[in-house]
Amino acid sequence: MKPSVVLINPPFSLEDRYGKDMKQFGAVTEPLGLAYIAGYLVSKNISVRIIDAPAEKLEGDDIINSILNKGENIIGISMLTPSFGVVRELCRKIRRAFKDYMIVLGGPHCTALPEQTLQEIPEADITCIGEGEHTMAEIAGKNKKSDLRSIKGICYRSGDKIVRTDERPYIRELDTIPPPARHLLPMEKYHLTASRVEGDSYCPTIIVARGCPFSCTYCSRTFGRTFRAHSVNRIVEEIKSLVDMYQVSQINIEADTLTAKKKFIKELCNAIIDSGLSKKIKWTCESRVDTVNEEILRLMRKAGCWQISYGVETGSQRLLNLINKSVTLKQIEDTFRITKRVGITIRGFFMLGLPTETRAESIATIEFAKKLDPLWAQFTITVPYPGTAMFDELDRAGQIKSYDWSSYNTWSGWKGDGEMPFIAEGRSIEELASLQKMALRKFYLRPSVVVRFLSTVKSFHDLKKYFIGFRVLVKSRL
Repeated sequence: MKPSVVLINPPFSLEDRYGKDMKQFGAVTEPLGLAYIAGYLVSKNISVRIIDAPAEKLEGDDIINSILNKGENIIGISMLTPSFGVVRELCRKIRRAFKDYMIVLGGPHCTALPEQTLQEIPEADITCIGEGEHTMAEIAGKNKKSDLRSIKGICYRSGDKIVRTDERPYIRELDTIPPPARHLLPMEKYHLTASRVEGDSYCPTIIVARGCPFSCTYCSRTFGRTFRAHSVNRIVEEIKSLVDMYQVSQINIEADTLTAKKKFIKELCNAIIDSGLSKKIKWTCESRVDTVNEEILRLMRKAGCWQISYGVETGSQRLLNLINKSVTLKQIEDTFRITKRVGITIRGFFMLGLPTETRAESIATIEFAKKLDPLWAQFTITVPYPGTAMFDELDRAGQIKSYDWSSYNTWSGWKGDGEMPFIAEGRSIEELASLQKMALRKFYLRPSVVVRFLSTVKSFHDLKKYFIGFRVLVKSRL
């Protein structure tokens, strides 16, 4: 049988991720990891399609019927840690319907726990470790009875045993893989979070680099510690294609750490300017406060950057040191001030409930967020994900309270399900859930912030967005 592959983004809904009240602010983004794999398979003349369940609002039975109609014999499913339960149930449905089809799981959770995932999901045949483009192309030439030992970077079943093959090197030259196969995605159904777009126009994502050289304890670094980027020419051409195909006026430029290499970000910005794209699009990105300076920020602004998201994490220097953030509170304040001065708006990311964090330090983080005063602030509950140094340390110390992966959700306070896998000594689920809601109220319900948002209203869409947010925050007090 000629290999035929279907790649599935599982039915992990916005309500599953954010809870009932916050789901309306969540993003439905392109599964670019799957699209990259699909693009590579297409280049190898392997039949492939993508089922994006969240975007298409499909459930497990819908997916089964779709596969029945198309008949793909290799089924790849992407999995995050909190989507574990959804994926396990989907695998059960698939296996009941298709006894001989090959089920392949990939994503950050499988990279962190490849053997354990196969133990916990017996219906699956293979887990992929790390980047999936080359791995899936090699798997596509096999079947359930094939010898898989030659395929690097996987775990697979051999009788009653689980076998782990040799490590697969990271792809050094990213330009050797084709652009993501966006033509296989329902592009009209995607949207970023409300805080990452201006107005209601479509804002697609482009991934320009992989790998992060930093050592934050809460990050798994699925793509390794070496910064690897597409060439600026490739990036510019991909942006141009998005402008031409989808008539976009804004994009999200994604990388593990976009500004990790000053030479790269300077070359990218100059290429965007020289190509004329800076006059056609604006863009948002994520960065670290210690990888930018005023010169780079001014160049980014000139190239069309209107917003940067910075990971602040905490208002406690002790905790910054503990999580190996390698920055100081003063560095954070200085970078925020410079970023605002050059005309770039800021989203700030903050974490509550870090290991050993006291209530006073949680409050200090909230107050620090108010002092920094980014345009938008996000407060999440600390989750020690598998594959991170934080998880390993807490696991060795016996401080992981639950291995129910579905509970590994940073929006637990808003989900209200009473589940958190880690709680620092002396803290409680109820306290952290309450703090997560209180943090947003204290930040956004300040009179100065309300006036600021009202002054930026440019359309009915903006007014509606702000009104809904205000209503959710007021309701959280009740």
